[in-house]
Formats: sequence, structure tokens, C-alpha cells
Amino acid sequence: MTHLTQNHSTSLSFRLLCIGMAFLTACSTTRPRYMWHDLTTMPAKTAKQAQIPESWGVKPDPTNTLNPEIAPGFLLTMRCLADNKLNGDYRVDFNGGLQLPYDVTTDTTGMTLLELKKKLGELYRPYFKTPSEIELHVKEKRYWVDVRGLVGKPGRYLVEPEASLDAVIGFAGGTAKDTPPSSVRIQKGQDTFMIDLNQYYSRGEDHPQILGWLGGEVLFFQKEGGGVSVDHASSSSYRPPVYMMGEVRKPGEYILNPGSDFLDSLVLAGGFTEKADLDDIEIIRRVGGHKRVYDFSWDELQHAPTPIQGDVIFVHADTQTRSERRAYLTTAIISALATIVTASVLVLAYNKGRI
Repeated sequence: MTHLTQNHSTSLSFRLLCIGMAFLTACSTTRPRYMWHDLTTMPAKTAKQAQIPESWGVKPDPTNTLNPEIAPGFLLTMRCLADNKLNGDYRVDFNGGLQLPYDVTTDTTGMTLLELKKKLGELYRPYFKTPSEIELHVKEKRYWVDVRGLVGKPGRYLVEPEASLDAVIGFAGGTAKDTPPSSVRIQKGQDTFMIDLNQYYSRGEDHPQILGWLGGEVLFFQKEGGGVSVDHASSSSYRPPVYMMGEVRKPGEYILNPGSDFLDSLVLAGGFTEKADLDDIEIIRRVGGHKRVYDFSWDELQHAPTPIQGDVIFVHADTQTRSERRAYLTTAIISALATIVTASVLVLAYNKGRI
């Protein structure tokens, strides 16, 4: 009778431990995997997609006239009493470079007018026998944009600070007539923004998606290709690319060869950045007029679908706080300890012949 009671007690303890371990394991699994979700019916986790900005740029500050931040396209006026050769107007190029007399070139990226003035004084100091003052002013605030893709006249254009997308399209000779674009991708450095042209034209300028230009943007007018198979795309004159966005080193569009997989697209994009959340990668695909998303982690790469032309692959940034990481680590440790205790109980019970 005592033996039966002990067996019953051991069995009950074992079951309680298993239930506790299962509960902890369930807590660490916070989102469904291996399935597509419609963006309109996605669970709370995938609503993180809404963090992608709804507008591009910032509204110009008309009050900041004394010390504005220099941008590609700005026309600067330089004056120096000690040397007339320095006097003139100079435009900042598309990449932020400024070419000046005496083969002096400087990068203005991220600099304000006063910071640039100080830097120019240092660069030209060896040219003067006595210290000389260099005056610097912003004569014209316009911005370089590079327009590519399905437009009449691709190229670089100077636009006004708050020029509309329609104005930019006008500079580029309008959109292509034979293959009209359905979207435009705006990119500057690591930042990327997509505009659905159908939505843009239906909303109008009452709901502007471009607040103000930054200078140095690349605008690529493209035909949306979600849901197009690789074989079909290769037989067409236009092959929609795969768009690598978010925390990759070289975000942009890439044409994949038949049979390529996610790793191929990642290699083309230069790999992950230091901020990438390897547990939060999405493949966004348009199917039958609806956008669907597949969410997976780097550890589950074998379950991820093969990207096709037109897919948007978005790598989210790791925004987890220190306290959240600590809580996650604590849960993982407790789960591991529960597993060890369960295994010990099983081994002990087995050795005593109770199971």
C-alpha cells in the first residue's frame, strides 16, 4: 500500500512539473509560425508593420535661416576679402560633396551652416599668410533628387523644399505610357519609403505623403510584381525585383536568378545590420490584390518560403528594452531548470523502479 502511495505521489509530482514546463514553453512562444497572414486580419504581433512611416521627409523650418543644416542641392555663397578667387556661388552635389577653388573638396553631410563655415576656415588657413574671415551664406534652398525607372526622362533634378510628387514626375517627363508604374520607392541611405500611386492619386494633396525633401533621394518608379512567378517574370521584358528593406546593409531592389532563395537575396543586400532583430523577419507578398505577410526568424529559415519577384522582405530593428531582455532570459533559465528537475525526477524514479 505504501509503495502504491509513493508511486501515486511521484506520478502527481511528475505531472505537475510537466504542466509547469509546458506553460513556460508556451509563454516563450508568442506568435504563430509557418503560415501566411492577410495584413487586414493579422494578429497583434504582426501589426508592427504599421510602424513603417506613413510619410517621407520633414516640413522645412522657415525660421531656421541663420544656421540651417546643409542638404544636397543647396546653393552657397562664399566671400573672402583676402582672396577674390574664393568668391562665388557653389552648389552642394547629390552626395553632399562641395567642390571649391584650389581643388578643395569637403563633405557637408550632417553639417550646419556654421559648422561648415568653421571647417572651410580650417581648410583654407594654409593658403593665407594672416588669418582671414570666410563668409558663407545659403543663397538658394533646393534639393537634388534622382528619378529612375518608368519615367520619360530619368535623371537628377533640383526641386523646391515642398515640391509635390506630381511636380517631380513633371520634371522627369511624366510616367511611362506603355508600362505605367503602380508604385514609387523613395530611398536615401538606409531609409526606404514606398508610395502606392493609385492611393496617392485617389487621396490627392489633401493627405500629402511627402512632407518635404531631404536632398539626395533616389525615386524609383516601378511596376508592382507581387504574385508573379519567376518563370513568368523572366519571359517578360520587365522583371520585377525583390525589395530588401529595413535592417540590411544595402537596402534596395535586386533581381534574383531562378532557384535563388532568401540567403541569396540577403547576400546581395550585404547582410544584416547590427540593429537587426533576427527573430522578426517578414516576407510581404501581393496575392490576388491583397497583401499577405509571412513572419519568421533566422533560426527558422528552413521554414521560410522562397522569395519570388515582387516580394518585399522587411527586417525589423531590435527594439527590445534591457528589462524585456532580462525578463526573457529569466524565463529561459526557469524553463531550463524545470527541464533539469523533471529529468532528475524521472531518472530517480526509474532507478528506484517506480516507473
